[in-house]
Amino acid sequence: MSKFKRALLCGTALLLLTGLLGVTTQTIASGERLYGRFTKDNELYTPRNYREWVFIGASVTPNDLNDGSAAFPEFHNVYIDPGSYEHWKKTGEFRNNTVIVKELASVGDTEAASGNGYFPGEFGGIAAMVKSEKRYPDRPGNWAYFGFDGKSRHGAIQDDSACSACHQENADQDQVFLQFYPVLRAAKP
Repeated sequence: MSKFKRALLCGTALLLLTGLLGVTTQTIASGERLYGRFTKDNELYTPRNYREWVFIGASVTPNDLNDGSAAFPEFHNVYIDPGSYEHWKKTGEFRNNTVIVKELASVGDTEAASGNGYFPGEFGGIAAMVKSEKRYPDRPGNWAYFGFDGKSRHGAIQDDSACSACHQENADQDQVFLQFYPVLRAAKP
């Protein structure tokens, strides 16, 4: 079999497999790469290689500073996809198809050679938010929020009264907590 026929067969097989799995990939007409992969129901598959994206900040709201019951007592390491970060640096806006991932890590030790503090423990999962006019036209600001249970290959879309409500009320810009991300503030034109 010729190299051309083999390449054609392999490419066709890959397209068929992708279609069967319900994975969609997109490229914007300008050639920009999109980082979200979605099910046919517009649920976000677990983002690949998000730790290689642009790290925009971290926060922790430990239980001992919140009367023993913080709503989110773990570290939040937050990443934005590289294409959206480049768009942000040019425009100061979050582009359509922005993906932001929040990685959760427990609070581990409070003592280290450098002194007392809060130090990350074990990873506990991720959450994400995606802005898409096409996929989420009826969601506030076109943002959808996803919780990942660690068992499924994709995240479940969260109800607007959960994540979205807090982001709408408290985030500095377009449902993103810009006030906690010095990397984004420094890059804004």
